[in-house]
Amino acid sequence: MSNYYGAVQLTAELVKIDSTNPTGNESEVISFIASWLDKEGISYELQEVETNRSNLIARVKGHGKRAPIVVIAHCDTVPLGEGWTHDPLGAEIEDGKMYGRGTSDMKAGVAAALYALKEVKNEMLPGDFVVAVSVDEEGPSMKGIMKMIEDKVIDKYTMVIAPEPTSLDIIRAHRGVMWYEITTHGKASHAGHAERGVDANHAMAEIICELKSAVNALPFDHQLLKKSLLSIGKLQGGAKTNVVPDKAVAEIDFRVVPPMDARDANELVRKAVSRAITFVPNATVEIKNLGLERDPVETPSDAEVIQRITKSYTKVVGNPPVQDGYVAYTDAAVTSWILGNKNAVCFGPGNLEQAHSIDEWASVKEIELCSEIFIDMALTE
Repeated sequence: MSNYYGAVQLTAELVKIDSTNPTGNESEVISFIASWLDKEGISYELQEVETNRSNLIARVKGHGKRAPIVVIAHCDTVPLGEGWTHDPLGAEIEDGKMYGRGTSDMKAGVAAALYALKEVKNEMLPGDFVVAVSVDEEGPSMKGIMKMIEDKVIDKYTMVIAPEPTSLDIIRAHRGVMWYEITTHGKASHAGHAERGVDANHAMAEIICELKSAVNALPFDHQLLKKSLLSIGKLQGGAKTNVVPDKAVAEIDFRVVPPMDARDANELVRKAVSRAITFVPNATVEIKNLGLERDPVETPSDAEVIQRITKSYTKVVGNPPVQDGYVAYTDAAVTSWILGNKNAVCFGPGNLEQAHSIDEWASVKEIELCSEIFIDMALTE
């Protein structure tokens, strides 16, 4: 490992620390980063989000007129899962790929940003270069970025980069994300007298089919984000094969593209559910929003942050980067949505297809390139 670029070595150290969410155990990785910054002589502050959960914000002050560049990098990961052929906390490197949970999403991005901070700490920067390590990005409420916004760590005018796994493409548009819990209520009975019961599972099946049909019928096809999507993440109902179920619960993920927003999504879901429930007489239904109701967002193609990434990318790589849209919702997207910030994008090492997967990996070369690009951005007026 000692022969690898510093950002790669740092990625490996981060991957070896379990920081899975929803267990909310980011404290160990935050402590490691704090110790690393202490060793490098870089100042930082801890921002308490909730008990034993803190964001970390490290800054190298600039002396010019350039607006601050803030790299917001989350340190939590999804659970490890089963079926790995590589140690999920091993950070093994094979054929130019580093394997492990969070390599792609997104400890490679955290490390690339932190290493860039180290490399410019003694330089006369034209503006502040900030690395803000957030917690709970993988949670439904995204508490880390919400706390940064609440405490004004960033504002409407800050240039924000989330080093998510984009394969070093610039991601300037995000689908909106809406999560729902839908509960159907029926009446239990012996299956031999099913006519005496009210089948909550049947009601849920009708609702799911109606929701799918309604979303598939939407006419919107965004240039970067394509079409809206709806999936059934969790589904539970019934107690026994020969008992008519009196309750079913589904959790729904709805990815929304412009011109729809969160209110439009809520209205579509409400109307589809209202239509479907009528197919099962005497069944009732409840709809509850889970987490944040997140609108789709888009940053203009000529935004300053995009121009600066493009300039540094072209200098380091030799050709301009691709601009694209994202199916996930990130800290950059929350920044755009809540603050109306038109200078927030994603740009980082790793591939989104690897995120949350078994045998997740990130390209060693991309980690190195990303860090070099961040260094050039920090130094450029």
